[in-house]
Amino acid sequence: MQKQNIGNAGEYYFAARLSAENFIATITLGRAEKYDILALGPKGRSIRLSIKAQLLGTSKSFPLSEKNEEGSSDDFYYVFIRLNEFKKEPDFWVIPSNVVCHVLKTSHTKWLKGHGKNGHVRNNSSLRKLPLVVPGSLAELYPENWEDELRGYYKNIKQLV
Repeated sequence: MQKQNIGNAGEYYFAARLSAENFIATITLGRAEKYDILALGPKGRSIRLSIKAQLLGTSKSFPLSEKNEEGSSDDFYYVFIRLNEFKKEPDFWVIPSNVVCHVLKTSHTKWLKGHGKNGHVRNNSSLRKLPLVVPGSLAELYPENWEDELRGYYKNIKQLV
């Protein structure tokens, strides 16, 4: 399946979920650089969402970029969706942008300060990862209770209202 189709499937899936919760949701179709869905909540709250989708249900992290470290605001959320190969209901996490930006920035800064294989200094990269499961070898890069915190964001559309 093409990467673009996976992204589109995630956007349409989440727009449908929002509609089922009485939101008015509009997919930007790439016309808004950072946002995939603009929505108006049932109580009139306007929100912006960036959708990150993966096909496999075994995905343990989501790739992001350096630009995702910046631009947080109270009305901006990331939605990370595992489509589970369309064999079962997708899993998703709705995470405020201030949390995502902070975790990406601090984990990357800590990663850069560490050393790679054979003690070599790490080179900077634009790649960032938001883990759903933190590998033991990278645990010091992420908040101590990160996996517990993620449970609170799992399928949590109510925080958007």
